[in-house]
Order: sequence, then structure tokens, then C-alpha cells
Amino acid sequence: MKNECDIVKDLLFSYNDGVLSENSKNFVEKHLKTCESCNNVLKEIRQESGEIEQEKEIDAFKGVRKKISKRNVIISVSVIIILIIIIFNVLVFVNYNKMITTMQIILQKDITEEQLEDIENVIRENASEVEIKYLSRDEQLNMMQNWLEEDANILEPYRGSEDNSPFRTILIVNVKDNEDIQKIMEAVKDMPGTYKTFDNIEQNPYLLFLSQILYR
Repeated sequence: MKNECDIVKDLLFSYNDGVLSENSKNFVEKHLKTCESCNNVLKEIRQESGEIEQEKEIDAFKGVRKKISKRNVIISVSVIIILIIIIFNVLVFVNYNKMITTMQIILQKDITEEQLEDIENVIRENASEVEIKYLSRDEQLNMMQNWLEEDANILEPYRGSEDNSPFRTILIVNVKDNEDIQKIMEAVKDMPGTYKTFDNIEQNPYLLFLSQILYR
């Protein structure tokens, strides 16, 4: 039969976990009062239990920290996306507010100096503040060649050609108040020398912004 120490040592793990019956607990405690060897074993058991508990706490902390880090990454990415959307929309509508005060008047190929002067006078009469820019066929050709880059030479045969050129002379009109655009459009659309008129008021702000980027 086992001696008392062997019995107590078998019971020490359960004693340390607090799961012994009252009688067994009293038996172990009575033995521990006089047995240094069993007390040493109990100390080792308690030390090991403490280390295990500490490891569990560390693992739990790591798990919580991992969850927090993952959540912080999600929050950071979400904030960045929201900021990008806000900035993009601001740029779109800043560009739109600028573009709705701009219009283009495409002129007839055979327009005379007198007709051009009449058109410019009517533009000024219908706007409080106005800036008129004259864009020639060759200037438009240069802009298109810059955009085509390596394929620019395909347009070179049109340079200086009035009859075969796909480009027409354009007046670019900038005003302070976009309401003036409507008045100018109405006033010049049927004037001699005018081919077509375009404004940006009815354009989609996003498509207008992207087109500005593509052709810049």
C-alpha cells in the first residue's frame, strides 16, 4: 500500500485546483503541516500553475491586441477611402464650377474679319466680365499632336490646310457669371460666321472632370 506521502502527492493537484472533498482536503492539510517534502511538491505545482495562467493571460492579451490591430487597420483604410472620395468630389465640383463659365464658339471656315468682329462685340455686350481666346486650326492641331505623342505625325498633312483640315477656328469664351453663357449662346448661335456653339452647363460633372484629365 502507498504510504501517506504518496497518497498526499497524488491529491496535491486536485487540492491546488480546489476540487477535493472536505474530508480529503482536511487530510491533505493535516499532512502538509508536518511534511516538508509534500510542501515542496505543492510549491512546484503552484509555481507551474502560475506560469500556465500567466501564459494564458499573455495569449489572451495577444489575441485582443491582434483584434485591435486588425480593427485599426480596417478603420484606417476606411478613413483613407472616405477622404479620397471627399477630395475627388471636391475637385470634380470645383472643376465643374469653373467649366460652366466657359463656352466654345466654332467658326465657319470662310468667316470674314468683319463677321468675327461682330461676334466678339455681341459676346462683350452680353457679359459683365468676359475673356475671349482665339484658337486657330494649327493651334488645335498642335494640341492634338501633343496628346497623340508618338502618332503625332499622322496629322501633319493637315497643317496649313484650310479645306482638308478637320479643325475649325474656335473662340473660347470665359465669363464670370454662368448665366451670361446662356445669353451669349442665344445671341451668337445664328450669327453669320458661327458654325456651332457648346457649353458645359448640362455636362455630367464627373465625365467633364475625367475628360479634362485625359486631354490635359
